[in-house]
Formats: sequence, structure tokens, C-alpha cells
Amino acid sequence: MDRRQRQEPACKTETQWAVAVGRGGGGRRPGQPLAAGTCPSPTALLAGRQERFLLGNLQAHNQPASSRQVPQAGAQPGARKPRPTPAGMCSVPVPQAPLRRVAVTGGTHGNELSGVYLARHWLRDPRELRRPSFSATPVLANPAAAAACRRYVDRDLNRTFTDTLLVSRATPNDPHELTRARELDQLLGPKASGSDRAFDFVLDLHNTTANMGTCLLVDGAHNTFALHLSRHLQLQFPEVPCQVLLTRPPQSARESFSLDSVAKNGMTVELGPQPQGVLRADIFSRMRALVASALDFMELFNQEQLACHQDRDYEPLQPGAPIFQKFSGEDVLYEGDSTVYPVFINEAAYYEKHVAFLRTEKLMISVPPLPPLSPTPTQVL
Repeated sequence: MDRRQRQEPACKTETQWAVAVGRGGGGRRPGQPLAAGTCPSPTALLAGRQERFLLGNLQAHNQPASSRQVPQAGAQPGARKPRPTPAGMCSVPVPQAPLRRVAVTGGTHGNELSGVYLARHWLRDPRELRRPSFSATPVLANPAAAAACRRYVDRDLNRTFTDTLLVSRATPNDPHELTRARELDQLLGPKASGSDRAFDFVLDLHNTTANMGTCLLVDGAHNTFALHLSRHLQLQFPEVPCQVLLTRPPQSARESFSLDSVAKNGMTVELGPQPQGVLRADIFSRMRALVASALDFMELFNQEQLACHQDRDYEPLQPGAPIFQKFSGEDVLYEGDSTVYPVFINEAAYYEKHVAFLRTEKLMISVPPLPPLSPTPTQVL
């Protein structure tokens, strides 16, 4: 078991967390993930491009770069140049003032129904999203896809929030999701680095068909606030595996593309297993409770009354363990020389991306304490 230092109230100490390095899913050639349901050669399993991410309770995972490529459809010749961002990372990883503008988004993928139904409910009755120091704003991210109960209409909305796409010249033939991404950028952003108008935090709600339990996606190990929030959620829900995926390798220049990236900070919540187009009561209730707990954490942060953290483990895949099964019944074994941590196994939504699963390795990172908030200036009336 990895051991971490116990964090004192008010976040006065540094916390040690386990972190993982993602090598990507099995593939037929270097850098190319393997299609779900097919059997790779042992060498192909280790061929994916190496990336880093956080491991969870804070346990972590990361999707391979080859499965996260974002086509720049919609970018037009002569369009304005992208706005500069700090390597695509969140602009405020450690808030210096209380969080006032928080959004909870559901239905980014229209057939992931927990977030869809929660967003619809909160749009009718937002009382659950109110806290003494702020009120979160509910957003149904892709109403057209939700109405059709489809992942998306023309393209994946959650791969469309790049600077290149958001600032591209609008045309009548733009994909529906590109138009919607620009609208959400104006509502919750803009994504421009350092924009004071952007929301302080966006919590984006998703489902997965993989048996992932609770998975929290954070953009990188630099994001101190989101990592502390993740530990809070893990401690609040110990009965279900709760892992953290760092979606960006350290020093990566790759552009961020997810919905939560338009705000100053954000995080994605993935709950599973839940079939696409199906609403499970237990998953729905867990997501609802997670959101409530996340908002409670933000309220504690605003009041500078954060609680303590403690460590937990992550399940390994050892060399020689079976990973695939042929139609003949023969097992295909993992023949790597090190322990890995497979995640998003057989996720249905990733079939179109030819991804069977993701592989990770453990690292250790030190998450610095959250500093005291800056005093709020007194307004003279």
C-alpha cells in the first residue's frame, strides 16, 4: 500500500499520492490502440505511446494520445489564430479567492443519461445546487444529442473545445457540436487564458459502460485544487472504487479539448457501468451524491475549513495475467515485464476510436497544500 502524509485541517501540509503512467491500450502497431474484442500480440500490447496521469484514491489513468487525437474539422483558412493558453492547462489550478461561479454540466454526451436527467432536474429545481457562499449553475450541454439519446449529432462535443476550433470562422456547414461548443465557450468561458469572465469551476458529468466505478478526470498533476477535491470525494464514497485520471502528461504541449477546459478550472466525473441510453437508479443516485459532496467541498474551501485526507490502494495487473480471450477459449496473457493498471476496459463509446482499454503504471507525486485565500476587499457603499 502506498502511504501518504496525513493532511491537517486547512490544508497546511503536503499530501503524497500515488500516480500512474499510461502506456495506452493494446494496438496492432506502435502508437495504434487495439480494437475492443480483438486479440493483440504481446508486443503490440506495449507499443502505445507513453503518457502520464494520476492514479487513484487518488488513483489514476490516462487515455493514449492516439485515441485522443482531435480532428480540426471546422477550422477555416484565414481564421483567427488560437488564443494562447499555458500548454492547454487550466488557468487557475489554485484559486486565490472564494469560488463564486460554478457550473454543473450534464448531457455532454446525449446517451449518458445520469447527467442528462440530473441537468434537466436541476434546471427545473436548482435548490440542491445552492450553498451559503455560491449557487452552482446547471447546464444541459448538448440538448440536441440528449433529445435524440445519441452520444452526439455530428461529432464528439467533448473533443471540440480546442482553441483552434473555438476561434475558427463560423460557417453554415459547421457541425452541430462545433456551434454548440462556441456557445458553451461564451457561456462558461471564454477559454482565453486569464479571462476574468470565465466560470471558476465546471463539473462535467459522464457515464461509462466500463466497470470503472467512480472515475474523476483531472487535467494534470499541477491542478492542486481538483486533486484535493478528488481526495475529498474518495473519502466520502469509500464503498465504490474511486480513481483519478490525469488527462495531460507533464510538460505536454497538447491542446486541451474537453468541456471543462473553457473555465478557469474544472473536472470530469465518469460513473459506470451504465449502458448507453439507460438510466440506472444506483448510478444516478451516486452521481447526485457526488455532485452534492463536491459542492460541499467548495463551500468548505470558501470558508477555509477543509478536512483531512488518507491513503488507499489501486488494483494491479501482474505479468502473466490473462487480458483477452479468443473465441477458441484460449487466454491471451499480459507478457509485459512490469505491473500495469488497466482502465476503461471494453468501454462501448471507445469502439469507434478503436480502443480496447488503457494501461497505467504507478508513480508518486506530491500535491502541495492549498494556500489561504486572499482577503476580500471591503466594498464601501
